[in-house]
Amino acid sequence: MPPAGPLYGPVEVGAMLGVKPQVVINWIREGRTIPHGIDAIGRHRFTEADVSALRAALGTRRAAQSPAGDPASRRGPTQVGAGPARPVAAAPTMDPPGRWIPESRRGAMDVALAAGDLGGIRADALVLPYLASEPLTGVAAAADALLGGLLAEMRASGEASDAFPDRTIIPTFGRLPVARIAIVSLGAAAELDGYRLRNALELCGRQLKRTASRVAIALEPPVVAALGGDRAAALRGVVEGLGLANSETDADRAEPRHPGAITSVIVIGLGSADAALTEAGRQAGLLAEATNTTRRWQWRPSNRFTPTQIAAEAEAVARETGLDAHVLEPSEIAVQGMGALLAVARGSHEPPRLVVLRYRPAEGGGDTHLALVGKGITFDSGGISIKPAAGMATMKADMSGGAAVVAAMGVIAQLRPPIPVTGVVPLTENMPGGGATKPGDVVRAMNGTTVEITNTDAEGRLVLADALAYAIKLGATHLVDVATLTGAVAIALGHPVAGAMSNDRQLLEQVRRAAERAGERIWELPMFPEHDVVLESDVADIKNSAEIRAAGSINGAVFLRRFVADRPWVHLDIAGAAWNEQAGLGRLVPKGPTGVMTRTLCHLPFVVAG
Repeated sequence: MPPAGPLYGPVEVGAMLGVKPQVVINWIREGRTIPHGIDAIGRHRFTEADVSALRAALGTRRAAQSPAGDPASRRGPTQVGAGPARPVAAAPTMDPPGRWIPESRRGAMDVALAAGDLGGIRADALVLPYLASEPLTGVAAAADALLGGLLAEMRASGEASDAFPDRTIIPTFGRLPVARIAIVSLGAAAELDGYRLRNALELCGRQLKRTASRVAIALEPPVVAALGGDRAAALRGVVEGLGLANSETDADRAEPRHPGAITSVIVIGLGSADAALTEAGRQAGLLAEATNTTRRWQWRPSNRFTPTQIAAEAEAVARETGLDAHVLEPSEIAVQGMGALLAVARGSHEPPRLVVLRYRPAEGGGDTHLALVGKGITFDSGGISIKPAAGMATMKADMSGGAAVVAAMGVIAQLRPPIPVTGVVPLTENMPGGGATKPGDVVRAMNGTTVEITNTDAEGRLVLADALAYAIKLGATHLVDVATLTGAVAIALGHPVAGAMSNDRQLLEQVRRAAERAGERIWELPMFPEHDVVLESDVADIKNSAEIRAAGSINGAVFLRRFVADRPWVHLDIAGAAWNEQAGLGRLVPKGPTGVMTRTLCHLPFVVAG
């Protein structure tokens, strides 16, 4: 039995120590402190002696970490209680927020252009992409001659086929200035686009990086022509494809499965470097690393990537890149009237957050203000309308849209488009706890719309509703939301394609062009007036779910359209494209998290600005 006297929960202990309640909860989980008791409904309870011991431990750690006179000793939360306010050290967490991409690692690969001379190559491996039914030319033909016609023989025998993205890696036995050659089929010229180019090179790069950190690649004229003849676009595809190969998901393994990384890329065949090509290579490095950051966040388990921790990552992005950042906590969310977001958060003990990242150009940017809104459900159990167990583990990635927005905002701050851009990311878990919202409940969103909750697993549109309304309050004139919203979009379009729905043809076309530059695929789904009727409610302004399987993705978009106040708006449903788990497709598209739409969002402000 716990000792007599008052007992305190994490909220009271946090107030007495000057830290947030979640910090105390983290200590309990990590075993850093064990409270004296647990009450009848499972809450941890502390005595006054426990609080005193924690206060002493914090003071000791603060003294050790912040020497007298160090500015760090004067920062942080202040203690609440008797006596003068004093700073206390930030509490340790199981998985503290990491830094955003440090300056020394941004665009982690060095990129250089070189003439088509094999003798001048200084690399560990040479990649030779080829098109189906096209002979080897240029650098590839020269390499083949030095190997005694081996490459042509392998193609003729079918050992190296024309099927996309067949790749064969062979040693050169000292006959070339590189240790290995990788020949990669890009398939038919008519089918080659930026999406396929990046996937082929990523799959090849994942094999090469185990033994080769310096990679050269020869782009022959037929390949560049098949990509539209745009040298900068070809360079971006190459650098991003090989850069995406550096994506790692081994953070929680004692030993990485696939160590190594490609640190430099030499591109042959694009001619001499000019300002446009140099900038394209630099940007491609940034976009590849940002996409890999999104992927790392998608992969992280939800117990180690809570709304609080993602918000801290977003603040780190802002510090490193000069963005303005503001994180709304539950009390501020309530003051804003975000009843839809709070309704989703009610079932979880993890407090919700709403992240706002703001970029402002030096010249003001005129009348256009673009808002990027990303769904940030850090785990989706379905709530009371609980999901089946099969496949639920990947619901840790239901924050993929929010991750893409945060990572893209970090790049946008560095590339400095001429218009203001604001990123808004609502963060919460969707859990079936004792306080969870129930089917049949009615909640009021920030814009005053009342919503009948008919399915608690249609939660993404609820958090986005309040986030879209808040973006408008911040002055957004154009809105693009990105969300793993509906499984129905994967049924309709599969994993290679994101669904797009919009109320504005011009903005939709701008998103199309940005996606084309990024090597990502979107496809429009319609919203006809007849789709509206399924969301009519008898007790509120609108239902959150149509309660039928038909047109599920479109119904979600129809719901969101209610909250954009007639601003130009595009909804991107990435539930299929965010994570490739289709076994057969893994031969063509890398498996696992994709970081989809990160690069599209980076390009979009420049396209919108014209």
